Amino acid sequence: MAAQVYELGSREGQWAHGYVKPFSFRPIEMFIASAIVAWAAIVVAERHLHHREWLTVFGWFAVGMGLQALFRLEAPFTFEHIFASDAANSFYTVARHTSATAMLSEFLDIRMLWPVHAHSNMPGKLILVDMLLNLSERPGVLAWLVVAISNLGGVLTYVFVRDLFGDRRMALYAMVLYFFVPGKILFFPLLNAVTPVIVLACAWLLLKWLQTERWQYAALFGIALYGLVLFEPLTLVIGLVFAALIVWWLREWRTAWRPYVWQAVSAVVAFAAVHVLMLAVYGFDLFHVFQTLGEDAVKFNVATGRPYGVWVRENLADFLFCMGVCQAVLVIPAIQRAPILPATGTGASDHAGDRRPSAIVMLTLSLLAVLLVVDLVGVNRGETVRLWIFLACMFQIPAAYVCSRNESRVAICLVVGTVLLQISVATWMIGFAA
Repeated sequence: MAAQVYELGSREGQWAHGYVKPFSFRPIEMFIASAIVAWAAIVVAERHLHHREWLTVFGWFAVGMGLQALFRLEAPFTFEHIFASDAANSFYTVARHTSATAMLSEFLDIRMLWPVHAHSNMPGKLILVDMLLNLSERPGVLAWLVVAISNLGGVLTYVFVRDLFGDRRMALYAMVLYFFVPGKILFFPLLNAVTPVIVLACAWLLLKWLQTERWQYAALFGIALYGLVLFEPLTLVIGLVFAALIVWWLREWRTAWRPYVWQAVSAVVAFAAVHVLMLAVYGFDLFHVFQTLGEDAVKFNVATGRPYGVWVRENLADFLFCMGVCQAVLVIPAIQRAPILPATGTGASDHAGDRRPSAIVMLTLSLLAVLLVVDLVGVNRGETVRLWIFLACMFQIPAAYVCSRNESRVAICLVVGTVLLQISVATWMIGFAA
């Protein structure tokens, strides 16, 4: 990036992110400052995590927000400019002039009058902006509210990893890495950064259902799934991870599957109930809208001349940038069941019979399956640094697992330092959203 020889995207594929500023030592200064703060916060968090768990979690939430603000100081475009821009984020303009009722009841009729991002997405993003407009109409304020909502995914990452692996230290590392996913930070404050929050909410609700065998969690999971489709239907591919988690849980814990079958009815009924309610009140047919937008996406790729063969290769390369260089490397030892060293303190497992090795292999392989499927389907041809943010956030968990298996903090500090350097230089030099 410093020499501007690395191209993010493909000119042959009709989409590339260009350089807007030359390299300077300013991003190196930002990297050093952010790395010192992050490393110090990791040390403090590990010391207090066991006794002051939630104070530590929300303390890191504040640290993450602060460091993200630091990166924006030298970015080519301000949050206010990006959020108010129809080219980058037309949801703001549309939400200001269209009621939520009209968005849902007349969506297919009026969407073609909207700028590109608003008319090519499900109405979930518009509804979120409409809700936020009740708090403020200033684009700068709304942008930071979106960032705050996106960072709630860090808290959800923490509880999901803690509950699945029984390891608070690993959960802390996963949360820290979530705050610094390159694709997420580089495309703040676009609403794609909020998508991981809904994905992680679904994952945690599914896990709580499996752990407690309570139909209420199954019903909430069904409702959350509807919200996921309403917000970003591409994320349905994460169902491969959900299916793998269910199979792994029943196998590892030797749990009878029949009670879950009956409880799954609650999830289906809850999903159907929301669908019927939306259909009755607003005339909004989720499945019909989903099908229409899918057909439009195929036509868009043809119209813009984005060939499948180019992007089925380039998307993977761009995704490695989106998730972080070190995180991509650490996928390999995660699959190989990185050595389990004696767990102490906050890293201790909460249940007898350590199932962390099999759990991380299950999760990592299912995430790789999702990546392969979403790439081969070819719906997204370019712009995957933005569109696959939700998957990049999930891929922080294997990296956190490998880092947590070390007795020292060297691994997590190396990963965090590397990703902060990547973000600092990229934020300074490349115009991701304008």
